[in-house]
Amino acid sequence: MMQQESKIGFLWQYVIACIHPSQYKELIKKKKGAFVGYVAVLVMFLVLIENVIPFAAWTASVGGLENLVLNRIPKFTLEKGYFQSESPIDFTIGGVVHIKADSSVEEFKESDFKSDYVQELLVGKKNILIKMPGGNQQIVLSQFKNWKLNNKGLAEMLPAFYMFLVFYLVVLLITKAVQYLLVALAFALICRGSVRTTEGKIVSMAESFYIAVYARTLAAVIGSANIALGYMIDSFVLMIVTVFITMGFIMRGEISVLDPQPSKE
Repeated sequence: MMQQESKIGFLWQYVIACIHPSQYKELIKKKKGAFVGYVAVLVMFLVLIENVIPFAAWTASVGGLENLVLNRIPKFTLEKGYFQSESPIDFTIGGVVHIKADSSVEEFKESDFKSDYVQELLVGKKNILIKMPGGNQQIVLSQFKNWKLNNKGLAEMLPAFYMFLVFYLVVLLITKAVQYLLVALAFALICRGSVRTTEGKIVSMAESFYIAVYARTLAAVIGSANIALGYMIDSFVLMIVTVFITMGFIMRGEISVLDPQPSKE
């Protein structure tokens, strides 16, 4: 059912995806390369508003990472496999990343993680716990018993940290893309066949998947914006609302594809 390629402009695809599901018939006529480009740019935009902008704003608010390490956080040392700090270090980045270092705590446990944050870094006297969307990780500090690190040393490591951020951003983009496509596939499998013609015809699996990818756009943008704003809307409530929005868009998209009449531009 993939007829002649649609001439809809690149940016206009996002407008249609968010507010004109009745024109999805035109979107799925785009070539596969255009579809891949659509998903890639969308994922980059989601990561930008959900992660990059909040981090950049927070970095500017503390006068840069070097100023933070040398002048704003308490003096600390990592020596002989133990972390020590003058006083606890506790701050958040963009309301979604939580960093806490407290040498009065022997070892942090996963039960110390808070559901309010998407990512967390907890540093105790003997261990480091990291919470990320892909899972949790523990680092035992005793394996660094030959290391000696303090505020000045950490500041000197910032160039390497920036390189790590680039790598992390690439991993984040890939993870976000896979997550987005898997959720879209789930919607496609659940909603496929919700609309049938009088002859009993339904959309193909490929068409159902494309429709679900476009239908997820508005929900994904709203969800990322909500995270960037510190969960102004309760995440569970927002999830329920966006699920209904997405399913409604999918139904209208299927009607568009099954309609034998050309969609209105």
